[in-house]
Amino acid sequence: HLVELAVDFACQHMKPEGVLVVKLFHGGAHAPILQLFKHTFALVKQIKPKASRDKSAEVFLVGRGLKPAAMVG
Repeated sequence: HLVELAVDFACQHMKPEGVLVVKLFHGGAHAPILQLFKHTFALVKQIKPKASRDKSAEVFLVGRGLKPAAMVG
């Protein structure tokens, strides 16, 4: 739920060319969060840092550039 709040905040306050980075884990909420990012941002990338263990489920999701439909105000 925290990521959804961050995306909502970004839609209201972020500059159109801004970037939002969140850390999440593969699991039940991964697919819906990825879809939310694709709906909200023009460019979406998943990044697994080299420092992360191979067996770790953590990834960083980067959203760049708000889509016009996602911008509020």
